[in-house]
Amino acid sequence: MTPFPVDDGNDEEEWDEDEDEEYEYEEEDAPAPRRRSKATSKRRAAPPDKDWRSGLALGFLAMLPLLIAYELADSDNRSTAEMVLLRGFSLLGPLETSARWATIGLAGVMAFVVAANGSRAVLPALGRIAAEGAALALLLGPTLIGLHALMGVTTPTLGDPSQVPSADRAAFVFGAAAWEELLFRVAAYSALYLIGRRLLGLVGASDRIATGTGEVLGIIGSAVLFAGAHLAAYTAWLGPGGEHYDLSVFTWRLLAGILLALIFRWRGPGVAAWTHGLFNLAILLGVGPDVFLRV
Repeated sequence: MTPFPVDDGNDEEEWDEDEDEEYEYEEEDAPAPRRRSKATSKRRAAPPDKDWRSGLALGFLAMLPLLIAYELADSDNRSTAEMVLLRGFSLLGPLETSARWATIGLAGVMAFVVAANGSRAVLPALGRIAAEGAALALLLGPTLIGLHALMGVTTPTLGDPSQVPSADRAAFVFGAAAWEELLFRVAAYSALYLIGRRLLGLVGASDRIATGTGEVLGIIGSAVLFAGAHLAAYTAWLGPGGEHYDLSVFTWRLLAGILLALIFRWRGPGVAAWTHGLFNLAILLGVGPDVFLRV
């Protein structure tokens, strides 16, 4: 009655049979885990164009037409977002414009290299981004009107259909959207998300709670910054400009910031920029909330 096998004939033979049975069991079942492992690895292997670096690079490439339009616009106005991001360029004096062009060009080349290494077809991807932006721009206005109605807030009157905007003004509002997406979505959203997630992680929150909190902080926080950056109270340190606080307009921009943040999170920075830019053009051309409300 020893606890270990006794080295005699019968026990040894029985022990060997047990080992053979165990060995046969492992041989029969071994291929299944290997097949599952291969399938799992295929599911988990992210395709190149899903890599975040490639996605960010494609997004910036998609923004290039907007950024170029902004630079070509002969306008005395400047985007608050561009002035914040390129604040240091003002020290260059007469070389500031050239430095902006050089920076955009260099960033575009680097983005193309990264996107080309991570995506098999860059041009079709850019076309898809612009098409998605156009489709979402058509939905953005009615969605904002519906949200205003649900909240009981008066829908603001935006744009002036009685005046035909100049090409320079159209290029400016179209391109300024790209700078705002770079500042408020790519920079602010990402920073707030990381801060929220890291802080919750430090206090012992689960990864799911930390991630969810970071997402909410990024969406709401970036939208508040986006709406506030249009106010004269904020733009005063950059120079003259900005608008006075109006509840309906501020709410409109806040809700727009939330929706654009969701688009950024769902479809990427390029789609958000095209949605924003085309929506700005629609407002400038007089397709404002009052037009939708009259339909």
